[in-house]
Amino acid sequence: MRHGRGILRRPPTEPVLTSLVPRARLPIAHLLLFGWMPGPLRRFAYRTFLGYRIGARVKFGMGSAVVGRDVRIDDDVEIGLLAVVQGRHISIGRHSSVGTMSYLSCERIEIGEDARIREQVFVGGPALPESLFKLGDRTIVLQNTNINPTKPVVIGDDSGIGGHCLIFSHGAWLNQLDGYPVTYEPVTIGKSVWLPWRVFVMPGSTIGDGSVIGANSLVAGDIPPYSLAVGTPAKVIRSAPQFPRVPDAAARAAMVAEMLAEFERYLAYEDVRVTAGEMREYRAAGKVFRLLHLKADGGALPTALRARDTVLSERALADAELVTLRRAGVHWLDLAGRSRSRAGSPLTEELALFVGRYGIRLPRDR
Repeated sequence: MRHGRGILRRPPTEPVLTSLVPRARLPIAHLLLFGWMPGPLRRFAYRTFLGYRIGARVKFGMGSAVVGRDVRIDDDVEIGLLAVVQGRHISIGRHSSVGTMSYLSCERIEIGEDARIREQVFVGGPALPESLFKLGDRTIVLQNTNINPTKPVVIGDDSGIGGHCLIFSHGAWLNQLDGYPVTYEPVTIGKSVWLPWRVFVMPGSTIGDGSVIGANSLVAGDIPPYSLAVGTPAKVIRSAPQFPRVPDAAARAAMVAEMLAEFERYLAYEDVRVTAGEMREYRAAGKVFRLLHLKADGGALPTALRARDTVLSERALADAELVTLRRAGVHWLDLAGRSRSRAGSPLTEELALFVGRYGIRLPRDR
C-alpha cells in the first residue's frame, strides 16, 4: 500500500498482553500438571522438575498446589484438598498444615513448625515487594479468616486467630485525591496472643505479647502486652498483674490431674483400654503404649522406662534427664520446662493434641 512517495507498513505482530504484570489468581497450568498426582509422585515431581526442597512424609491433597520460585517444605507437612499456596518465597516448618480449600498468595510466606491453617482461610491482596505473611511456631488460624498481607502481617509463636477474623494491612477504595483516606501499614501480632472469633484488626495495629482481644472487637492502634481489650474500637479493661492471674502450685496440679482424667475418659470413649498404675498403659489396635505421670514433687526418673514410653512431667526436666531420655528413645511432654520430644509415639502425639485444648503448646526438641 502506497501513500504519496511513502509506504504504509503494518506493524509486526506482537503478543497480546492483557496486563503488564501477570496476575494469576489460580495456577491453572500448575494444577493441570501436578494437581492430580498422588503424594509420592508429587514429592518426586516437585523435587525433580521444580527444585523444591521437600522433607519426608509430606502430604499433598488432590487438587492442591504449591507454586513458588524458592520453596522449602519440612518433614510431616500436610497441604489439604484443593488448597493453594503460592508466592516467590515459601517456607513451611515441620508438622504444619494448610487446610482444605484454603488459599494463600503472598510474595513471601513463612510458616513455622506445628502451625495450623484450617479450612477456607484466605490470605492475599494487592502485592508489593515487601508483602509478607509470617506465622510463628504452634500457631493456628481458624476457618473462614481473611488476612491481607499487602504490607507485612507477622503473627508470633503460640498465637491463635479465631474463625471469621479480618486482618488488613491496607485500607483503600475511594479516591485519595478527593480527600479520602488511604492506608498501607504493617500489622504485628505478638506471641501468645488470642483473637477469638470475628475480630477485625486494622492497618498499622500492634498487639503485644500475651494479650487477648474480645470477640467481635475492632483493633485500631496499639494494644500493650498482657492486656485484655474489648469493644469497637478495642479498649484495655485489664492488664498485668491482674491479667493473666497465674495459679499457684496446688491449683496447677489440680488442673493437670483434671486434664489427664478427661484425656483418659476421651480415650475410653474411643475404645482405648486404659490401665492405671505407676506406669499407665493404653491399649489400642493390638499395641500397648505406656505413660509415666511425673508430678511436680516427683523424684528421679525410674530406670524402668523403655523406648517409645512417654513421660508427662509437671516439673522441669533437667538437662541431664533430657539427655538420658533422648538416648533411650523415650518421648516426653515437659509442662513446666515447656518442651517436648522431637518425635513421639501415637500416645505422645494424641496427648499433646489433647492438652492443646487447654492452651498448652510445647516446642519440639531440636
